Amino acid sequence: MKRFLAAIVFCLALGEIAAQVDEKCLSCLRQYENGPRNSCSHNFITKTSCGIYKISEPFWVACGRPGYSWGHCTTDSKCSADCLNAYFRRYASRCANMLKKPVSELTCADYVRLHHGPDGCGMSASLRHSRAITSCLWPANMFSS
Repeated sequence: MKRFLAAIVFCLALGEIAAQVDEKCLSCLRQYENGPRNSCSHNFITKTSCGIYKISEPFWVACGRPGYSWGHCTTDSKCSADCLNAYFRRYASRCANMLKKPVSELTCADYVRLHHGPDGCGMSASLRHSRAITSCLWPANMFSS
């Protein structure tokens, strides 16, 4: 029984490690969201989202409420990145299940879809966001000389 529990803990830890996005992915997400550090935008779905990653207050709550407050975290690049990674770790398994693949095979484009909510990976509307990030990660002129 102890070995079984140890194996479960190891697999969960492995899933959490895999549910981290690298700096290149964060950079593409920043470019795509195109949010100035101290700005907010409003829409009918997320209501208000702020900062370089367009983090809404419900998103901030779901990522564990890092920093002093939602407003502070959205203006602090480290806090915002930590919030994204915590959110991604929290919902990576759900995303992987929707996409029918293991967490370890989630890509930056998948995490971008997840950025649009816990069920973002299953929403066809999130595909255009995914494609935009893919073009950032793999520019068309990357292989030209």
